[in-house]
Amino acid sequence: MLNSALITLNGKFVTQRRLEAITNNLANAATAGFKLSKPAFKVAAIDPAAGNEAASQNHTINELDTHIFFSEAPLVETGNTLDLAIEGNGFFVVTTNDGTAYTRNGQFTLNKDRKLVTTDGSPVMGQNGEIILSGKEIMIENDGSIYVDKMLTGSLKIVDFSDKRSLRNLGKSSFTNTNADNQETVPTKFAVKQGFYEASNVNVMTEMVDMINVLRAYESYTKVDQSLNDLMTKLIDVVRF
Repeated sequence: MLNSALITLNGKFVTQRRLEAITNNLANAATAGFKLSKPAFKVAAIDPAAGNEAASQNHTINELDTHIFFSEAPLVETGNTLDLAIEGNGFFVVTTNDGTAYTRNGQFTLNKDRKLVTTDGSPVMGQNGEIILSGKEIMIENDGSIYVDKMLTGSLKIVDFSDKRSLRNLGKSSFTNTNADNQETVPTKFAVKQGFYEASNVNVMTEMVDMINVLRAYESYTKVDQSLNDLMTKLIDVVRF
């Protein structure tokens, strides 16, 4: 019975976390540059040296991670001068209150100081720091070069990482690098597309099917949990009397 209870507890935990991830994915299905994420579970076997042979056949989930899928999403054409998309590898670099962040969301704008910023006001970084666009006609080439009134004024900072597993969500479509040894690299294949932004890579239909399956699994685990509780109550009553 203890084995069954442990399996049920683990099952409910896994399905609950999967449901949370699916809900977040669906909530951001229309968020530019959002990347699909799914929970990844580390399963550890109970040490048989603990003295209980039956326990050696059990497994418990003792650690949780998140896997982010960085596959490209379709580009949406808007014609807006400051909407930018990266075709191929790489991230835009922005400066936030929490430090440097990386994003594929290129829906940018200008603040009151004519700085290029994200929709939440974080400065977009160029090769030489923050980008100020004080002219009228703004043209951005495929390599990220910025021309204002036909004069070269700077270049977008586009970076990539050889190992994206150290990137973690900061919220919506921004990421932070959690491994100092995983240094920024220059992407070999990319093109900046002006007048476009990258959509979310969430497949709504797939996520809806997954949600249905997860809800069914959670319901099954809940029923088993209730049955075990009822059985335990009956056993207690038998022992008591």
